Amino acid sequence: MEKRRVRGAAWPAVGLWVFAEVLCGCGGIQATLSRPPNPITSVTPSATGMPNSVMAFAGFEFVSVQGTGEIVSYNLVSGARVASYATPCADPSGMVATRIAGANVMAAVCYDTNSLLTLSIGNDGSLHALGSVDGLVVPYPGIALDGTDVLVPIFGSGTANGGVAKVSIAAPAAPAITGTATLASPAPGEVVNASSLAVAGGFVYVAAGSESAPQSSSSSIQVISEGTMTLMGSPLTVAHSPQQVAIAGTVAYVTLFDATEFESIDISNPAALQAMEIIQLTTPSCHAEPVAVQSNVAYVGCFAEGNVARFDVSNPARMEQMTAIDGIASPQSMTFAGNSLLVTDATTGGQAYVIDLNEF
Repeated sequence: MEKRRVRGAAWPAVGLWVFAEVLCGCGGIQATLSRPPNPITSVTPSATGMPNSVMAFAGFEFVSVQGTGEIVSYNLVSGARVASYATPCADPSGMVATRIAGANVMAAVCYDTNSLLTLSIGNDGSLHALGSVDGLVVPYPGIALDGTDVLVPIFGSGTANGGVAKVSIAAPAAPAITGTATLASPAPGEVVNASSLAVAGGFVYVAAGSESAPQSSSSSIQVISEGTMTLMGSPLTVAHSPQQVAIAGTVAYVTLFDATEFESIDISNPAALQAMEIIQLTTPSCHAEPVAVQSNVAYVGCFAEGNVARFDVSNPARMEQMTAIDGIASPQSMTFAGNSLLVTDATTGGQAYVIDLNEF
């Protein structure tokens, strides 16, 4: 079965920030906030829920919590929990945000209700309901935003290929599905599932896993023209269980869970993808799931091993492994907030981590 998790979490304080008492000029004691020396800090979003996706926007961090149905907001400067929004579903997952008509707007998918929510983001980080749209059958967390269009991976079923839905949030209170595309079978009879995607240059790059035999050749990366919502070229075959896709320039980086591989792909011609390098993540082992790229470094979450592997990708055709960041349990989702890497731990009662990249 596919290894992509869809379950998620909310934070009390386990060390993001600490209070330090200092003398003020009037001779009294004043409480101020100071950052602890530990380059990795974490909190527990929920004792009963599971952290799924993480997003940073407008000075706040947002964590979706599956099982409890929350989206929790944190102030990125102080680390303080500022709000918790109860969604109308049990399993919110992927989130994106943008500014529309002078207002900050979030879109979040609900895995268990086959829907997408739109929410306004207050100046204090609180969330407020705007609208919703149904009909997204098995929407997966790996959504992406292009302008006011949200691209949603549709997982598919055991007999039907998955695909991508395009949802317009240009009118935030009335989101609408404006297009869909169905993925192709890499070979006759093979069924593929969409789990994660990335958008660049008007094209949607989709991780299309498959459980069809032979598993070694039924998974692929596929490309969809966002404007026409039609497939481009032929599927590029990859090893079993592609998880997430990140794009930097003209290169896509893909994690492969079961194969314990990390792959770079040349996307300069979206209709003819070309594999560049495949790294075997066996020494040390890494069952790779989330991936994010910044400043020529790719960060890869090793789910089973509980760490974040790092790769120098200044030359995508000759990627070099760097020292891993240990102590990051079950990494599921990651994003950047300035020089920090935010990561969720996809277990019940799991952690939400802040990694200070200046220290690595």
